[in-house]
Amino acid sequence: MANLNYETLELQQVFNNAAAHLQSLAPQLSATQLLMFYSLYKQATCGPCYISMPSVYQIQAKRKWEAWKSLGNMSKEIAMECYINNLGKLDPTWEKDACSKIQGWAMVSKMLSTDIELNDTDKTLLDWVKDCNEEQVQIYLSHNKQDIHLKDENGMLPIHWAADRGNLQILKYLIEAGSDVNVADEDGQTPLHYAASCGHKEIVKYFLSLNVDLIKDNCGMLPKDVADQTLSTMF
Repeated sequence: MANLNYETLELQQVFNNAAAHLQSLAPQLSATQLLMFYSLYKQATCGPCYISMPSVYQIQAKRKWEAWKSLGNMSKEIAMECYINNLGKLDPTWEKDACSKIQGWAMVSKMLSTDIELNDTDKTLLDWVKDCNEEQVQIYLSHNKQDIHLKDENGMLPIHWAADRGNLQILKYLIEAGSDVNVADEDGQTPLHYAASCGHKEIVKYFLSLNVDLIKDNCGMLPKDVADQTLSTMF
């Protein structure tokens, strides 16, 4: 890594500008690149990762955590320099472009999503479910009910994502459209596994009211086994 030799205050400003500029490049980046920038951003702004690992069922959150955790005790200053360096490799003229903008351009302090932002016209049912957009899910299902059976790269269906997100209304739309409440992903996990592990009490209560099957996943875990103590008493 090149030594950028920024003074502390200058480094912070350049980093802020770099993080703001990256937002415009995000749609062009791969998931791997987005994870890399996300982890460096978290290390630069929060320091080393000391938070608990998310549930194995929270796939996106777990990937983000692993990327951040992998940076170990890297200092905030080194993380900023790595972030700036990597942005320079993607867009060598970024600093010139950033300087042409109004000085003091505010950086929104938020976690960069590892899901590449799509235009609304390009979004699938899975995308709308992940966005928790109830209106668009309802509209989509009125024309494309068959998409309830489409899986993502991890074998998750829209109903898994609805349970993961904790959106009861979207879950009901999917079930009304014919989604199988007992369907398993590639790890044998049902929507109830996701709801239980994420602590979504109302979703768990709704599934149980439907008398869903209490299925063991590929590791032999029942939904009750992945729930916290409060939720486990519901089973």
